Amino acid sequence: MTDTAAPVNPTDLGGDKKLSNKELKELKKKEKAAKRAAQKEKNGISVEQQRQLADEKKKLSQSATSNTASNLKKQLNQTLIRTDKKVPHLFGHLETREQRNASSPAISHIVHPAIIALTLKYSSYIIVGSSSRLVHMLRVFKQVISDYKTPEHATLTRHLTGHLSHQIEFLKSGRPLSVSMGNAIRWLKQEISHVSIDTSETQAKQLLCQKIDDFLREKVELSDQLIVESAAKHVTNGATILTYGHSQVLEDLFKFCALEQGKKFNLVIVDSRPLFEGKTLLRDLSQTKCIDESGEEVPITQKYITVQYVLLNALSSTLLDDVDCVFLGAHAMLSNGRLFSRVGTAMIAMMCHTRNIPVLTCCESIKFSDKVQLDSVTNNELADPDDLINNDNSARKPPQKKTFALEQFLKQSSTEKAKDKKEGIDEKQNQDEPLRDWKSLPALNILNIMYDLTPPEYINKVITELGALPPSSVPVILREYKST
Repeated sequence: MTDTAAPVNPTDLGGDKKLSNKELKELKKKEKAAKRAAQKEKNGISVEQQRQLADEKKKLSQSATSNTASNLKKQLNQTLIRTDKKVPHLFGHLETREQRNASSPAISHIVHPAIIALTLKYSSYIIVGSSSRLVHMLRVFKQVISDYKTPEHATLTRHLTGHLSHQIEFLKSGRPLSVSMGNAIRWLKQEISHVSIDTSETQAKQLLCQKIDDFLREKVELSDQLIVESAAKHVTNGATILTYGHSQVLEDLFKFCALEQGKKFNLVIVDSRPLFEGKTLLRDLSQTKCIDESGEEVPITQKYITVQYVLLNALSSTLLDDVDCVFLGAHAMLSNGRLFSRVGTAMIAMMCHTRNIPVLTCCESIKFSDKVQLDSVTNNELADPDDLINNDNSARKPPQKKTFALEQFLKQSSTEKAKDKKEGIDEKQNQDEPLRDWKSLPALNILNIMYDLTPPEYINKVITELGALPPSSVPVILREYKST
C-alpha cells in the first residue's frame, strides 16, 4: 500500500466558502514548501540554514540578471543627469556631453581597457571622422574578441553578443555612434550569430578577427581606392578645387592626382571652428613629399598643389568665382538623398549651387543609412558649448619682451586698474572675455551642433565604389548593400 495525498477539495479547505484558483495555487505552493522544509529537516538542515541558502540563491539570481543588456540600459537611463541644461528648447531632446559622461561609471567594471582608451579619444576629438572612428572601433573589437573567454554553461554565439553590447554602451558615453559604426556593429553581430555551435572557441575567435580584417579591407580600403580613381576624372590640370574640413578619402584623392597622375591644380581649403579639421588636411598635404626635377624631396604643395586656406566666415564671392569644382566629405547619406555632414557643409553647397559650381560628394556605401531626415534638429550631436568660447590666442600674442617705457606704462595702468576694480569696474576683462560668465545669464544659450543636412538639389553627384550616381539613387545602393 502506498500513501497517496487525497485531491484538494475547495469546499473542504474553506468550509462552505469556495476558494478561487489563485487562492488554491497559493495554498498548494505553501504545502509544497512545507513538505520540502520537512524533508530538509530530516536530512539535518536547520531552518536558519535553509533561509541562508535561499538568500544566497536570490543574490546570485539578481547579480546574473543585473548584467543583461536591458538592465544595463535601465541603469544608464537612471544615472543620466536631469539638470537644467543651457540648451535651446528646440534642441532640448538631444543628449549633452555631461549626460553621456554620467552614464559611463555604471558599466565601467565590465568594459575592456582598450574600449575605455578609445572612448577617451572619441570624447576629446583625438579621433575624428566617420571612417576613422569606424576603423579604430573594429580594431579594438578585435582585441576584445581575442581576450574574451566564454563563461561556463554559455555559448559564444549568445554570450559574446551581449558582452559586445556592454562595450558599445560605454562607447556611446564618449560620442554618439556614427552611421557607419552602427552598420558595422549590426554586421558583426550577424556574423557572430552565424558561428556554428560545434566550432571551438579559439577557432571562432580567429574566424571573427579574420572577418573583421576582410570587412575593413573591402568596405574601407578598397572602397576608398575605387572612389579616388572615379573622382580623379573630375580633377583637371589648372583647375581650382574647393573642399571643406577634412575627409580621408578626399585627402587620398588630392595625393593621387598629384603623385600618380602628376596634375597641377589649386586647392581652396575652407575651415571652421572649433575643430579646425581643415588644418589637418593642410598639414598632411604639406608633409607629403615628392621628387623634384633636381632629384630632391619637396612637399607636393610646392610642386603640384597650390593651397589657399580660408575660414568659413571669410569665404567671399571673389574666391568662389574662380572655383571650378567642389568636393565634399560625408558623415552619412540618407535614403531621401540628403547629405548629413559636418556643420557648414550645407552653406557651402548652397553658395556653390547659386553660382552653378558642380558639387560632388565622396561617400562609401558603409555610410549609407535607410533613415529619412528632413532637418538637422531631430537627430544631431551636441558638443560642448565651451569649445566655441575658449579661444587659445597664444599664437597671436604680442612679443613678451618689454621696453623700459612700456614697463612704466603697464605699471601705471595696473595701479589705475586696481582702483577701478575696487569701484567694481573691470571693463578690460569684460572686453577680453565677454562670454566668460555666459552660464549665469539665463537668457543666453550657446549651441555647438556637429552636423547639418544638405538637400539633394544642391548635390550634382555622389561618388561611391559603385560609381558616380545622383543622390536619388541612394535607396538603390542600400538595396544592393543589404543583399550582399
